[in-house]
Amino acid sequence: MTKSIFGLFTAVMAWVCLIIMVQCFRKKRWGLGTLFLINAFTNLVNSIHAFYGMLF
Repeated sequence: MTKSIFGLFTAVMAWVCLIIMVQCFRKKRWGLGTLFLINAFTNLVNSIHAFYGMLF
């Protein structure tokens, strides 16, 4: 139960990071956009790990 809640939370945070990343790239803030891209990827990996219990 707690793993699925954590996975859902990190998946939502990944979507938020992707939305902010797009806004940063539109304003040509490349460094901040790249930081949010890496954060979204990390959140995606964490949500997969929380749901399935393994990374790859």
